[in-house]
Amino acid sequence: MKKTLVAVAALAIAGGAFAQSNATVSGKFGFAYTNGESGAGVRSSGFGVTDGNVTFAASEDLGGGMKAGVSMDVRVRGRGALGVVDGRDAYVYLSGGFGTLKGGSVDALYQTLIDLAHPVQGQGLDSGNTNFNDGDEFVDMISYTTPDMSGFTATVMLGDANGGGGQQSSAATRDFAQLGLAYSNGPLNAGFEYTSFGANATTAVSNCNGQFAECSKSRYRLSGNYALGMVTIGAGFGSEKYQTFTLKDTALGVGATFGSTSVGLNYIRTKSSVAATTSGWEAVADYSMSKRTSVQVAYRAEDANAANTVTSFRTRLMHKF
Repeated sequence: MKKTLVAVAALAIAGGAFAQSNATVSGKFGFAYTNGESGAGVRSSGFGVTDGNVTFAASEDLGGGMKAGVSMDVRVRGRGALGVVDGRDAYVYLSGGFGTLKGGSVDALYQTLIDLAHPVQGQGLDSGNTNFNDGDEFVDMISYTTPDMSGFTATVMLGDANGGGGQQSSAATRDFAQLGLAYSNGPLNAGFEYTSFGANATTAVSNCNGQFAECSKSRYRLSGNYALGMVTIGAGFGSEKYQTFTLKDTALGVGATFGSTSVGLNYIRTKSSVAATTSGWEAVADYSMSKRTSVQVAYRAEDANAANTVTSFRTRLMHKF
């Protein structure tokens, strides 16, 4: 009898411990047919994987309002130069009434303008065909985000781009310090980001995004969207300062939802004193067959660094889990 009571008590304690922790697996996979022109009259068409990732996440209740957790995103694709499987954002965090402290490796130069300014996204207008693309630059980082204060949050991030164990001041590192402000309450969502790259202005092009012969010294971005019933409008502006010139980005978008169907129209433009103005636009229609499965049709037109026009028509089937 005593052994039975001990066993029951042990199970109860173990059950309570497990109840304080949880782990999840989520992800998405998309496959599409694309037909388009890649400049200079060269046309191509075919099938291919467009999206594919798996996210492993776990969290633990530490008591006293504190929580610890981890998130690891893995890109899973088919054939291609980028490989079948590779890493994406991965970080560990500690949160509580003080806010959230996070450390890991993330794509620090992700296009925040497009995130908010384009309510309904299709193929995306941040490709290498325009100057609006930063490219994938994953960095080790540590960040702190304040608690939500009536919709406002602030984030400070320090990034170590070369894995040198800190923020070096030499021009070969591309390290940075970033300040972000965000607001999300009701129909309005807005964000501001300022990034300083310190002494990295003269870094060789191979250490930057591959578009110009020098790296940027600093950058700021301001973007947001506002929901007017079924229609959401978005806009964004960014300015990136280099050693000898300034690059300015503009993004506009509008989206509408009618039952299971969402439609969107997006526009971008980049302008500087050392390169011709480039721009692009995109029309999107997305139909949700369920909460997880959707079919999307999108048409994109961009100028390829002011040389040629790139067009792409894509029909995609997406499943999320």
